[in-house]
Amino acid sequence: MEKTMTAYFGIEEHNAQGFLEKNIVCLPRSPDGKTDLHSIVSPIKNEDIVFIKHCAPLSSLHIKAIGVVLSDYPTESNLGICLPVDWVWRGEKVLENFDEVLLLNGNPLYEEHNILVQREIINLLPDKYQLPQEW
Repeated sequence: MEKTMTAYFGIEEHNAQGFLEKNIVCLPRSPDGKTDLHSIVSPIKNEDIVFIKHCAPLSSLHIKAIGVVLSDYPTESNLGICLPVDWVWRGEKVLENFDEVLLLNGNPLYEEHNILVQREIINLLPDKYQLPQEW
C-alpha cells in the first residue's frame, strides 16, 4: 500500500462554526453559494490534518482545535459539502516569536506550508498519530 504525505489545512475560527459539534470540516462557499475550491491547493484527503485557528496580521497564531480527516468521501450537510473529522485535540496553543513572519492567509480554508506551524501541530497530536522514533 502506498502512503502519501499528510497535508495540513488551516481554517479561520469564524469560518468553522458547527464543525466541532458535528465532527466535520466543510469546503468553503463563494458569495454565490457554490462550493469554492479555488483557495485549496490540493484536495483534502483521508488522514490529512485540519486545524481551526485564530490570528490577526502581525500577531500570534492561536490553534484552537486539530482534527484528522476520516474519509475521502464528502457528505452533504446544511453547512455545505463536508468531510468527517475526528477532532483529536481542543484547547488553545499560542504560537509566536517565529524567525519568519507567519503567512496569515485570508482564505477560509488553505493548505498550511509553514514547517514551524506544522511541527507545533504534530506535537499537539495524541501519541497514536505521532511518528515512530526512528523517523
